[in-house]
Amino acid sequence: MWISKIELVCFKSYQRQEFNFPEPTNGRNVILIGGMNGYGKTSILEALYLCLYGKDAMSHLARAGLKTDDSRGYPTFLEKAFNGEALRDGRDTMMVKVVINRTKSKAVEISRKWYFRSNGNWTDEEATYREIIRGVPQLPRSDGRNSFHLSEALDEFFIPAHVAPFFFFDGEEVKKLADQGRVEQVKQGLEGLLGVVLLRQLADRLRNFERSKRETVANVDEDRLTLLFNQLTENEKSAGELRRKSDETRQKRERLDGEFQSLLERVTAAGGGGGDTATYKDLIEGREQLRGQLRDAHKRLEEILAQRLPFHLASKELVANFQNQLEREQRWFQWDTEKRALEPRQLEFKSAYEQQSAPPIDPPLTIEQVEAVRSRMNAAWASLFYPPPNDCADEIIHDYLSASERDRVLSLLATMSLGYQDIQDVLRAEADLTDRIDELGRKITRLEGIDRDGTLAQLTAELKAVQDRMTALDDEWRSDDRRLVALDAQIASQRAEYERERKKLDESSPARAIIERSERVRKVIDVVIPALFPLKVKELAAHMTAVYKQLAHKDQVSKIEIKDDGTTVIVGKSGKPLSFDRSAGENQIFATALIAGLARVSGVKAPLVVDTPLGRLDSKHRQNILNYWTGEKNRQVILLSQDEEIDAAFLERIRDNISKTYLLDHADVGDGIGRTRAHEDQYFLEEVA
Repeated sequence: MWISKIELVCFKSYQRQEFNFPEPTNGRNVILIGGMNGYGKTSILEALYLCLYGKDAMSHLARAGLKTDDSRGYPTFLEKAFNGEALRDGRDTMMVKVVINRTKSKAVEISRKWYFRSNGNWTDEEATYREIIRGVPQLPRSDGRNSFHLSEALDEFFIPAHVAPFFFFDGEEVKKLADQGRVEQVKQGLEGLLGVVLLRQLADRLRNFERSKRETVANVDEDRLTLLFNQLTENEKSAGELRRKSDETRQKRERLDGEFQSLLERVTAAGGGGGDTATYKDLIEGREQLRGQLRDAHKRLEEILAQRLPFHLASKELVANFQNQLEREQRWFQWDTEKRALEPRQLEFKSAYEQQSAPPIDPPLTIEQVEAVRSRMNAAWASLFYPPPNDCADEIIHDYLSASERDRVLSLLATMSLGYQDIQDVLRAEADLTDRIDELGRKITRLEGIDRDGTLAQLTAELKAVQDRMTALDDEWRSDDRRLVALDAQIASQRAEYERERKKLDESSPARAIIERSERVRKVIDVVIPALFPLKVKELAAHMTAVYKQLAHKDQVSKIEIKDDGTTVIVGKSGKPLSFDRSAGENQIFATALIAGLARVSGVKAPLVVDTPLGRLDSKHRQNILNYWTGEKNRQVILLSQDEEIDAAFLERIRDNISKTYLLDHADVGDGIGRTRAHEDQYFLEEVA
């Protein structure tokens, strides 16, 4: 694999320039591009990054040792890169094209264009990708269209963006980075190699996705929903126990009624009432009837106090508004029921209409007219239901009431009138019944007569005990009934609220499930990233050691060790860590060994593009690095060098490894604008055969 062409149009100081590179063969794998500082060497490296990776290149340019704008980033970088002559002449397009050969017969062409306004502000860009088979270009594919993404294609056949700094870099700047901290460089390199950069990007995208998704999910307090459910369950359980107890009370009351009648018969048979048994029995039964009427009076009084009186304590306006709201809600539900009943017939009507052929329509309707008719039909059908009638409720407030409960409440409100006389009548009836019961009790006592052997007294006592138990049961039943009525009302309200909240939760369940899955993936990423790092540490250390020994001229180094936290240790032949002051050259050797090791571990067989490859290295280190780069005969190496790095002497040493040279020439064209041209097969006045 090799880069066969780089074309620059209106990019920095290049108006239009093509660089054509041959396949690395017969040991000729080095491309040498010479130029003085400021002549446009670094621009070639930057253009390569921008063409292949677009906006994603910005973070990787910095890792490769290239300076980027920290204030505005990508737009500022592009606006500064747009050729000054092109802007002055009113042109609006900057373009970089890169052709990468997989084999002699298969290549891919990647082209990226940027568009600018007349004031030089960047507006838009487009990137295309097309295959070239046996010299014939195929149809181009645009990045971001029809499910095609250039980044995915590069990941598959060339170099992913996060790995690119191991192959395209500025040697001088990388040396400085190595000088700042080896640990960070090692960690960044391994993280890029292992795809940690992509994992972190995925985690950030998932976090943003969850944040945006939560904004569309109904706000349901699940703890409160659980509390509502627990309270509802507890109240339903209490209501069930009260109903069961009420049934038991009723059964006990029925048994006591039977026992009461039996005792009454025995008292009568024993001579109660001095032989006037019929009168005695009538008095006993009459007293029980009066006691039943007294219980009913108590119940009516409780109903007045619990149901009717509270409405009379509230303002008339409040009660009227409540009644009006319920009536409007009732009409809304009636309208909604009718609408739901008719809606399924709409499709049947449409189908029946479209099947009609008589009478014929002449001339036939156009497609636009048919659509207009359908639109009118839809609008007419919708008008039957929307908007709801004016007398319907605008908002359903009392949705905790069922249809039957709403009708019952309205019925109660219609009979809710209560006056002073109503209460007086109930109290008067209560007092009258009490007096009558007491009077009958006195008559019963007189009729009991004389008990000769005490049998009648015993039976009468038993009868009274049964009566007392019956009265106690009646009081207990009334108390439980009041509690049950209140509990049922509370249950109805709680159930309606619970159902509302649960419906919200159910409606948001798919979104919540997606959010939960996203959170689980992020948690896995958090666990995976620390576990990935140690996987490649030993392999990287071995490759770094091999390259470092090949590049360094000090022979006391035995190996380089890398700990799991990224800390590097240079171990001497004695097995102990070496500590010596690192020169600028040694820093660059270490950085080169690191990048070379990462490239080897990655397994990617891609070209190397190195700006300022030798920097301020001494002659020994220069020769070692050049020997390393020329050692892999099939790997293309593009060196962007100034005259003092690879001078005439070093040029002669590597002449047999050079397949192509260019020399950059720079001229001032006025207004502070420069123009760069590249002269093929030249290198600092030395013509290469």
